[in-house]
Amino acid sequence: MTRPPASTDSDRPTTGAGGTGESAVETPLEEPARHKSKLPRTFLSFQDPEFRWFYLGMLGQMAAMNMQLVVRGALAYFLTGSYAVLGLVGLAGGLPMLLFSMFGGVLADRLPKRTVLQLGQAASLLNAVIMAALIFLDLMIIEWLLLGAFAQGVVMALMMPTRQAMIPDIVGMQRMMNAVALNQAGMNSMRLLAPAAGGFIIAWAGYDWAFLTMAALYGIAILGLTRVTWKPATSPGQNGAGPLELWLSSLRDIRQGLGYVRRDRVMFTLLVVSFISSLFGMPYLFLLPGYVADVFDRGESAIGLLIGISAVGSLAGSLVLASLPDRQRGLMLLVGTMILALGLVFFALTGNYWVGAVFMVVVGVGSALRQALSQGLLQAYVEPEYRGRVMSLFMTQFSVMQIGTFLIGIIAEVIGIRESFAILGLLLAGVTLYVGFFVPRVRQLA
Repeated sequence: MTRPPASTDSDRPTTGAGGTGESAVETPLEEPARHKSKLPRTFLSFQDPEFRWFYLGMLGQMAAMNMQLVVRGALAYFLTGSYAVLGLVGLAGGLPMLLFSMFGGVLADRLPKRTVLQLGQAASLLNAVIMAALIFLDLMIIEWLLLGAFAQGVVMALMMPTRQAMIPDIVGMQRMMNAVALNQAGMNSMRLLAPAAGGFIIAWAGYDWAFLTMAALYGIAILGLTRVTWKPATSPGQNGAGPLELWLSSLRDIRQGLGYVRRDRVMFTLLVVSFISSLFGMPYLFLLPGYVADVFDRGESAIGLLIGISAVGSLAGSLVLASLPDRQRGLMLLVGTMILALGLVFFALTGNYWVGAVFMVVVGVGSALRQALSQGLLQAYVEPEYRGRVMSLFMTQFSVMQIGTFLIGIIAEVIGIRESFAILGLLLAGVTLYVGFFVPRVRQLA
């Protein structure tokens, strides 16, 4: 097992796997290549057949999730016409991540990962079918939509840490950054295709068929994982424990994970930077349905197309990142975050849909770099026995994003949506500059 060597005592605790207590530069060790690959470096992880099946399952799940952005947001705005309610729907989906994500991290470490993922995807499929049935029977009201968003958020909180923690188990640490970048590229390809498809399905067939399409995509995700080898838990808990013992054990596991992050300055700093950049840099995605309707005076198809256009930039950024060697990733993280910030500011300055689409490409590039590099650096430097719990903390950034969406939705009701987007971009740029100049630990990460 290879991981970044321990750094000085001031930067990294010396306990756990890989901790030596010796001073060292914070760069990952090189692993000897097991065999030569015929694939370009960009697609190196695809030589592993299990990663290909894992990737197929991820595409199904991410297609459904990204289609949901347009379908749920457009439906909420159609039912109420309110930015505040649009933000509230986002909050309902994101709050469970804040409440239950650490329990998802415990599941990732204590239970077989494939089982956790397939159960979560089955629950997501059922949720989508119920939403479709409510619409088909003309029973859909905003309260049901909020409840469905909350239920889906609970499933995501318990499932997504496992998906992220599973990548190194499949490809190993040598190709981990490449696999993370390719995973991000796949997610962004679904951001390119799925929202636009969701908008078109709404326009042609209605919201009920859009939710049924999402259910079918979750089915593809379940089937894709059947070809990934089932493996036992990384750190299984005590056999035969009762409900009370399991509950107390989970709380102990969570406390240990939080203590690890608090002691490890690299983990702590990366997570704080990720949370702040999510708070300011990502709410735009959930507010675009209202933005496109009000500023550009266009409908559902234009919403999906604009989200898809932003994914073009994200896909390009992910593929470029997958092609690069693992050097200066901390600096690239800050550069990507600044690109995202400036893209948001310039997007807010135009009232022309197609000019805005150009800046959405810039936003997509920055978003892909920020997300993939944050996750890759955490995966590279985390102690393996804490990987699931650290990734569960990383996933809570989506709750932070939803909280930001709710707050910006309220602000947009008062000062306007364009002004709110500009404020988000300026705040993100300011935070990025501060971290770049005054938190050298981030920009020095290799």
